[in-house]
Amino acid sequence: MTTTQLEPATFLEPVLTPAPAARILPRLVADSRYVLTGLPLAVAAILVPVTGLAIGLGLAVLWVGVPIMMFALMQARGFAAAERERIAEVLGHEIQSPSYRTVEASRLPAKLIAVLIDAQTWRDVAHATVRWIPSTISFSLVATWWAAVIGGLSWGLWGWALPSDDIELPELFGFGDAYLTNVVFNGALALVFALTLPVVARKAALFEARFAAKLLAAH
Repeated sequence: MTTTQLEPATFLEPVLTPAPAARILPRLVADSRYVLTGLPLAVAAILVPVTGLAIGLGLAVLWVGVPIMMFALMQARGFAAAERERIAEVLGHEIQSPSYRTVEASRLPAKLIAVLIDAQTWRDVAHATVRWIPSTISFSLVATWWAAVIGGLSWGLWGWALPSDDIELPELFGFGDAYLTNVVFNGALALVFALTLPVVARKAALFEARFAAKLLAAH
């Protein structure tokens, strides 16, 4: 007696693909989180490593500035390492960490000299110094789009509190000044911003992340 073993009819099985929302929302959340936290980090980078380095250079002749400079440069490296982890999520691949120059000597001046002649450390400092520029641009775009979406969809809840003598956009476009007209108009405007938000957030995140990668990736 022989038996016939049938192969599973895999061609009959449906191919499951995630719903558009399941693909878009996680990406939107990740991009928005990266951009909206980027500006506070940029401000912190100015306040800690950049300001510390400036103070250290000013006090270097008194040797008091030497440990301050060392601290500032190490902080610049720390901000750079944190940014490499952040941009990896945006770009979809890991950013190779560079090899920093090290020295076996235990004395602080020798360690400082090794750090001062390390090219990647100065790229980290450069990123800490100018990262606020792309961060501000990206933050402004994404924050504006999110504000338009949230404000437009919720306008019906707080629009009544606005001064009655203000002229709203629907009235400027000739749609009248009825409260329901304003609610519908702002809701429709919010929908337009909501539909374009994933693209805006993605472009803004890539702009900021690629700028960082140019300075922080291993060369």
